[in-house]
Amino acid sequence: MKRPPADLLTIFAVLAVTAIVGSALGPLLVAIREDFGLTFAELGLIFSAQSLARLLTNMPAGIIADRVAARVPIAAGGICLGAGTVLMAVAPGFTLLLLGALIGTLGTTLMTTSGITYIISNADTRRRGRATSRALAGAQVGTFIGPLMAGLIAASLGWRAALVPAAFLSFIAAIAVLPILHRHTPTQSQQQAPSLSLSNLRVPRVVLPIIALSVLISGPLVQTRVVLPLYAGDGLALDPGLVGLAMSAMSAARAALMFVSGNLMDRAGRGSSFYAMTIAALGAALFLLAPIGVGAFVGACALSAFTGLGGVLPSVLIGDRAPKPFVGRSLGWLFTASSLAQLGIAPAVGLLLDVHGFDLVGVAMAVPIVVVGVAGWWIVGDMPWNRQTQATPDKR
Repeated sequence: MKRPPADLLTIFAVLAVTAIVGSALGPLLVAIREDFGLTFAELGLIFSAQSLARLLTNMPAGIIADRVAARVPIAAGGICLGAGTVLMAVAPGFTLLLLGALIGTLGTTLMTTSGITYIISNADTRRRGRATSRALAGAQVGTFIGPLMAGLIAASLGWRAALVPAAFLSFIAAIAVLPILHRHTPTQSQQQAPSLSLSNLRVPRVVLPIIALSVLISGPLVQTRVVLPLYAGDGLALDPGLVGLAMSAMSAARAALMFVSGNLMDRAGRGSSFYAMTIAALGAALFLLAPIGVGAFVGACALSAFTGLGGVLPSVLIGDRAPKPFVGRSLGWLFTASSLAQLGIAPAVGLLLDVHGFDLVGVAMAVPIVVVGVAGWWIVGDMPWNRQTQATPDKR
């Protein structure tokens, strides 16, 4: 069933807001570290709190997305995201800041899971890559606006003030989505969803390899969200404004590449997008082995932007292979597994930085990317000479 353009634009905007809030932390990390007197490992607990929140919420959010009209969890998530961001901005101690990060991420999970499920469930196979990549490009637009906005505000008013606009946007999204999506009845997949029970937490076996692959590619995500801002702020001693500008420029390039990645997936196969992502991620990790400098930083950022060509791939593969009534919970398991992996990655990265430096982090991130490249040959397949999704109609 073809959805009106307003639906795509609404989900695009919702994902943009979640990304603005999430990416606003990047330029603020060094200031937060100095304000609370933290080590790099302790600073990584912010991302662990976010990963824990996703771990606890992904499956319930997936089940809700299968059963409830999208406007309800999106609005509830916007309220949680705004409240958590406000708590982070006013937190007198690091513990309350972590609590704010956890509450905000609960909201983000509801918003993103419901939005992505809505788009994937209502796009046919031949256009699923394009529809998904264009909707999720909203998240990359958000990661362009977020660091730039937060960095500029933090440079003049402090890191706490930089979180206030992000919280305001969250509340606006929660209110605005209700009348826009109010006219929509539950989708066919929601009507067909089986009754809620513990047995229905299972997912089709066909999506398990996709989930495993997603866990392995969690490293490149941490590289963009954690390592590169720290590289700029601590390694290059740039102020928050410049860090935000650099992260925004990278996100802008990644957004553009993600926007066109759907056409690449639909026309040249899912595998082409996959290898574009893994090769770029490996190159970005190897740049961290070079001596600290502006050139290495620019190279790592440029290649990290190219990972946008495969950023939506796991979600698209879920849409290709999971039965429609199970898309939401399959995405829930996908995000849960990735969150479980990321729960320990950020503190581990911080520990490696405390012990040695960015070069050791580069090695630690390059190894799993190589494993991903090998495993993906069998899991993803669908290369230009062996198309599997080229003209398959969606009859589920």
